[in-house]
Formats: sequence, C-alpha cells, structure tokens
Amino acid sequence: MATLTLSLPDSLKAFIDAQVADQGLDADSDYVLALLKLEQEKQRVRDMLIEGRDSGPGEIVDADYFRKRIDRIEAARRAGLGLAHPSRAARPRGGFG
Repeated sequence: MATLTLSLPDSLKAFIDAQVADQGLDADSDYVLALLKLEQEKQRVRDMLIEGRDSGPGEIVDADYFRKRIDRIEAARRAGLGLAHPSRAARPRGGFG
C-alpha cells in the first residue's frame, strides 16, 4: 500500500479531527480514504451517465414495450423452453413467504 503525506491548514486538520470523532473512525486516514472512495464512486457514476448519453437513443418503454416482452415469454413457454409460470414458480422456504 502506498503512503501519502499531506500538509493541511490548521482549520482543515481540525475539521478532519472532528469528523473522525463524530463518525467513530479510528484515524484521520480512514476519513480521507472514505472521501476518496466516495469521489471514485461519483466518477464511476459520471462515466456511466456519459456512456449512456453517448450510446444513442434508447427504446421507448411504454405499454406496447411490455406487451411485446410478455408475448415473447408466452411464446417461449408455449415452445416448451421451460419458463415457469409466475403462479407456479418455486417460492423460497421460510422467511416471509
């Protein structure tokens, strides 16, 4: 693991110390690491949004869209592709079922 040394103004160091105490973290580095991971996740989401935007127009999702999906499932069922009918699908045992 790499090591990074930072010089911070006293006000930022005090802020980090307060955040570490408020969040029950063990060290300043835990707080900074959490911030970096959050920023990394935000970048990943941005990248996915840009990819989606640049991928071109999508399919309209309306009643006709769902009707076509249902028709495909029913056709597959009639063809014997083993798709279980939802009312006969296996239910999980125990729990809330």
